[in-house]
Amino acid sequence: MSIRARLTVSFTALFGAIVIALSVAAYVLLSADAYSRLDGALKVATGATAMSAEHELNEHRTQLAGENDLQSVLDEFGTGALTDTQILVRAGDRNVAYSPTPNLGFDLRALPSQRLKAGKVNGFRIVSGAFRSLKFNTAYQIYSARSTAPVLARIERIRFALLFAVPVGLALAALAGYLLADKSLHPLQELAQTVDSVTSSDLSARVNVSAKDGEIGALGLRFNSLLDRLEQTFNVQRQFMADASHQIKTPVTVALSAAQVAGHNSKADLHECKDSLQIIENQMLQLGKTVEDMLFLSQADTASLKIERKEMYLDDAISDAARAAKTLARNKRQTLKIVSLPEAECMGDPDLLKQAVLILLENSVKFTPVGGTIEVALLEREKHWVCSVTDDGPGISPAAQSRIFERFFRENLPVHERVAGAGLGLAIAKSIMESHRGTLTLVETRPGRTTFETVIPALFRDASFTGVHANSLSVRI
Repeated sequence: MSIRARLTVSFTALFGAIVIALSVAAYVLLSADAYSRLDGALKVATGATAMSAEHELNEHRTQLAGENDLQSVLDEFGTGALTDTQILVRAGDRNVAYSPTPNLGFDLRALPSQRLKAGKVNGFRIVSGAFRSLKFNTAYQIYSARSTAPVLARIERIRFALLFAVPVGLALAALAGYLLADKSLHPLQELAQTVDSVTSSDLSARVNVSAKDGEIGALGLRFNSLLDRLEQTFNVQRQFMADASHQIKTPVTVALSAAQVAGHNSKADLHECKDSLQIIENQMLQLGKTVEDMLFLSQADTASLKIERKEMYLDDAISDAARAAKTLARNKRQTLKIVSLPEAECMGDPDLLKQAVLILLENSVKFTPVGGTIEVALLEREKHWVCSVTDDGPGISPAAQSRIFERFFRENLPVHERVAGAGLGLAIAKSIMESHRGTLTLVETRPGRTTFETVIPALFRDASFTGVHANSLSVRI
């Protein structure tokens, strides 16, 4: 059975059980109420007869005269409000007074006392009562009877109404359950159709749902969110592959051209061959660096990047990165200064953190003009170590600031200002910092000043720790 059918059957069965239970309860209660009303009316007739009998007997000197007047009173009852009620007054086995009900073929006088006390005889309901005349020292029994036919007819009408209403109610419940299930499952149908329409080449389909659709709406919204993430990932992958192909194609084309020129030129001398080989070597080194960076980012994306996290001093990694970058800065007669470098203990991979800082320093060297200045500072801020790299280069244009951490992104600079690189450095540095629960941000950029900051959680030892840091200021001095 489909979910719609199961929901409809379940709803109908539950609603039907409730309706049947309520119908049975209503039938029982209404039937009991009808008999209770009948018994109440008979008790009223019996009580009224007892009061009349006591009054008439007390008004007369002889018992017979009082009983005759009681008969007159019952005759008046029979022609008045109690025309449908038989009343019999007995003294022992002697019938004292009697009020019949015409055209019903039933006579209380013909029944023995045992059957009169049965409560129900031949379709009549009987209620008995008694009183004692103190004046004549006689006990009287009073019986009132009324046909149960009106009660049975009323109960029959109730039963017919319920037998008609319950199936109609169940049919309406089944219809309502089906419509409700169909409306509730409509987002699922649309979800299934959307799933069928999604392909790796087209992830634009979305389920038309809202939060008002309840749990199914929430499921649809989550599915839409999943499609959004998948589409974004696929778009990034496509862009990555396009950019990677471009970055790989360029050095391969240049190297191939150099090899073809050297191979097809039969008059090439040794110097020209060496130049071609040098070009090929440079392009292959650039290609190898690009492939290595791509592999690093791929491992970071798939969480397969191996990070040897341990207790370390961040100032050591920064010192090593600065020493490595000084060679590049010296070639451009730049000044690389370490403004502040306190002991900074943290948890991390020394090689990776050194690589992240070195990437920032290399970028600063590339974009800082000849004779410029690069400053490195390390400070503590809210239980974090903050390393800033500041240069006095031309700055980053506003249009490029939001994209500088994208892979293969390179700002469109004039030809004379362009530098070598594939545009993967900042993406790698940001990935390294995020893998250490840290951040890499562009804090400030303008002509003459650009500052990047890396932030990583600090590790504070107990105050009683007295270990010596091998590269501490006192040891270096």
